[in-house]
Amino acid sequence: MLQNDTQAIIFTGVATLFFGFAAGAAVNWYLNKVGSPLVAELRGSLTFISSIVGDGVLLPIVNMVIVAFLLRERALISNNVWGISLVLGLCVTAYFHIVQAARGLVNWTMPTPWHWNILGVWHAIYMFSVATLVSMFFVVVALAALAGHAPWVALGIVSAGIVAFFFLLRLDYAAVEWGALLPGHDEDKS
Repeated sequence: MLQNDTQAIIFTGVATLFFGFAAGAAVNWYLNKVGSPLVAELRGSLTFISSIVGDGVLLPIVNMVIVAFLLRERALISNNVWGISLVLGLCVTAYFHIVQAARGLVNWTMPTPWHWNILGVWHAIYMFSVATLVSMFFVVVALAALAGHAPWVALGIVSAGIVAFFFLLRLDYAAVEWGALLPGHDEDKS
């Protein structure tokens, strides 16, 4: 592995930690300190296990594994792969934000349904970036498998990290029925 590749991998982990957790945690801490109603009345990042452990530990590691893999398989990354990854990243981000708003899952980034503040925009940009990177990983994994060299270790680590992140997210929203997060769910059904 080249020195620049190692730097890119480390940069990815640090950037994920900063943009996904540290910046929000610092804002959350400051708003707590000044007694802002935004965190007094709504959940901030320091109240979410998926933020602290997921964005603070799991995703930096997952993203570093992804970047290391993508650097090794850079020959498979084409304009088509970029396009597919960007579309998938946008779809994932839109899906989660639409479901959040439609189900009224308010927090400090969306204080009322369909109204995201600057923290919500920050989170959406971060989520789009991570969802695009993860999408690119799975697209390139599929291409590598078709080329006859399936990257089972990287696939296992990344998949386990994503599953663990969703488990933490489930803990954060334990009171929310998971079926309510699926399209076509009718809340009036028993």
